[in-house]
Amino acid sequence: MILTHKNTHFISFISLTLLLILYIMTLNGFFGPHPIGTTSTSTRPLIVPKGFAFSIWALIYTGLITFPIYQFIKKKEAPQWRPLRVWYSINVILNGLWLVCASYDWLWITVIIILMMLFSLIKIDHQIRTMKNEGIKINYWMESFVFSIYFGWVTLATVLNIAAALKFYEWNTWGISELYWSLLILSVTGIIIIRLFRWYRDQAFIAVGVWAFWALTLRHWESLPILAYFSLGIMISFILLIIIQMVRPTEIVPD
Repeated sequence: MILTHKNTHFISFISLTLLLILYIMTLNGFFGPHPIGTTSTSTRPLIVPKGFAFSIWALIYTGLITFPIYQFIKKKEAPQWRPLRVWYSINVILNGLWLVCASYDWLWITVIIILMMLFSLIKIDHQIRTMKNEGIKINYWMESFVFSIYFGWVTLATVLNIAAALKFYEWNTWGISELYWSLLILSVTGIIIIRLFRWYRDQAFIAVGVWAFWALTLRHWESLPILAYFSLGIMISFILLIIIQMVRPTEIVPD
């Protein structure tokens, strides 16, 4: 199919509509026994943050709704937006399918879907950066910010999704206690976020990490201090990187 201005707008709106329909249906229990906002008690590993962290989805969904509308009403556009809108459409459809599968506790399927979502966001991020390098005008708040925070959150959510699936299917973590296994996972997650920040230098991306690790710190502050302090340490490292980039932007460079 030839990617034109008209048909890529059409695809993006149809895909967004499908996501919203699946969201509403899942929210109201039309699919599996776990509507949005609920989870089975067996799929809450220690690395899941306090519930308020997931309110970031309100910001993400607002951006996902605003993006195609803004793209449609703006007067001029570069042709490079067309493949990006295709990746956007793929992503929001996958998002809707993830909701349905999660409601049925089909967790290994949700892992596959969220990895595909992560790949689509990598493609979107790459396309946006390519356009910036080519001098194409991009509205940060309407066309870039949402994908930065979405990319950051799905990066973290992928780890959570895998951990939840392993716990749900009663994997024994090679005999390692859940606490130490959680510390290991958080260490790897922190390294991944820092590496991606060094490559992309995206403050909104790493700010999502600050948000998530703060919520995780608060969840375990009284019940499991070692995990709380560890999460707090990772969060502080993210904040220091943001400050360094703001004060000395050349200090944070791609490897």
